[in-house]
Parts: sequence; C-alpha cells; structure tokens
Amino acid sequence: MTSAKKQQGATLIISLIMLMVVTMLVVYSMRSGNTNLRIAGNMQFQAEAYAATEVGIEKIIEQIRATDLISKIPAQTIPLSLNGLQYNVQAAAPGKCLMEVTVLNDSLKDTPEDQPCRSEIGKDIIIGADGKPITAPSECKNQLWELRADVIDSMSGARLTQIQGLTVRVPSTVNCS
Repeated sequence: MTSAKKQQGATLIISLIMLMVVTMLVVYSMRSGNTNLRIAGNMQFQAEAYAATEVGIEKIIEQIRATDLISKIPAQTIPLSLNGLQYNVQAAAPGKCLMEVTVLNDSLKDTPEDQPCRSEIGKDIIIGADGKPITAPSECKNQLWELRADVIDSMSGARLTQIQGLTVRVPSTVNCS
C-alpha cells in the first residue's frame, strides 16, 4: 500500500510538468505565428511601396520628357491609391545630371525622334590619331539623371526609398546642370 501512495504523488508532478511543456509549446507557437504575420505584412508593404515609388518616378519621367529644363522640375508629393490603400509618394526634384555624352551621327537612326539631331554631313570632319575619319558629333547628347522617390508608411513609420537613373536625349545646347 505504501507504493500506491507514492505513485499518486508522482502522477501529479508528472502531469504538472507535462502541462508546463504543453503551455510553453503553445506560447512559442503563438509568438512564432505573430512573427510570421509581421514578416508577411512587412513584405506586403515593401512590395506595395515599391510599386508606389515606381508610379511616382514614372510621373517625373513624363514631366522630363515634356521639357528641356529638367533641373527646373520641382519636388512634389504624388497621392496614389493602390489596392485600396492610400500612399503619398515624395518625388524629389531630379537630383543632378550625373554625366552627358555627345551622340555621334553614325549612331542615329532614321526615326522622327532622331531627325532633329542630325548635323550637316561633311561639317566638322574629325580625323583620329590613326588618320581615319571619325564620325561627326550630332546636334544632341544623352544625359544621365538621378531620380528619387520615397514612401513612408503612416502606421509604422517604415520608409522605402528608390533611386533610379534615367538617360534623356537633349539638344546639344542643353548643359548638364
């Protein structure tokens, strides 16, 4: 009879230990689920914010294509609605002209866009160091501009910044500024 009494006390202790183990597993599972939910939410915000910055940069590109005075385009806030969520994209003014390269006549195509770039044939023939003629420069140049857009999540304060380069063909009289 004494062994039965000892077994009843051991059963209680083992049951309490098992209850503690199961409780710890449940708590771990809940925390892991919450962490995974946060990760998925952050990934969704990142994807949507990236799409919003793309739209903001495209709006700036439309303005760039309509003018030769790229440096005069102002910074602006562009309100967007994507998947039912509202975003305010902070599109910076085109940052700076990073470089410019003169377009050579030989690289121009017979398209309406390239026709204004053609310089007179035979004008300013350039002779290279090897004595061979080098194609003449055209009336256009390509400029590389830096564009930037930011989106800030109003709930979490998370920020996504996207920087993109853009090559623009401009008349040779437009300077990189």
